[in-house]
Amino acid sequence: MALKRQSGAILIVSLIILVALTLFVLSGGQNVMIQEKMTSAVRDMHVSLEIAESGIRDAESYIDMLSNLDSFSDNGSGGLYSEGNGPSDLFADGTWDDNVISATTDVSDGHAVATYFIEDIGEVSFDEGTDSSITIGSYGSTSDDAASEVFKIVSRSTGISGNTERVIVSYYAKSF
Repeated sequence: MALKRQSGAILIVSLIILVALTLFVLSGGQNVMIQEKMTSAVRDMHVSLEIAESGIRDAESYIDMLSNLDSFSDNGSGGLYSEGNGPSDLFADGTWDDNVISATTDVSDGHAVATYFIEDIGEVSFDEGTDSSITIGSYGSTSDDAASEVFKIVSRSTGISGNTERVIVSYYAKSF
């Protein structure tokens, strides 16, 4: 019986297959990491939106407790601006440093803060037959010649990671 000399072809083929499988696994792991980051960013965006919406609800409750407009001022002290004096650039850093109200919300990862300010827009009369740019319907009974004070609420929040930001503008009317 003659011994045949082995050339090692199987070893080379198996090494090539192992290298190909290793590259495939590493590529799949990288895709998983990218998808995880994308999912985290989307979650952070949704959380920041919910927190900003809670700031709007908090501001509406604050307005409902008002008995007069004496606390509104030209300089916005306490986050309450008189008619026509609210910040014009909602995305400037200085807008959110002073003269804002903070509302803390509990979220699954701890506490989050929505900051907001309220600007008095002025009195709007909802007379029958007049054309108004504000439509209020199905919010309780209104009488003829009803007048309401309209407020602009601007709420801002960041997500849990601090990488996302949401700014929401809402309008709210109240009769005094």
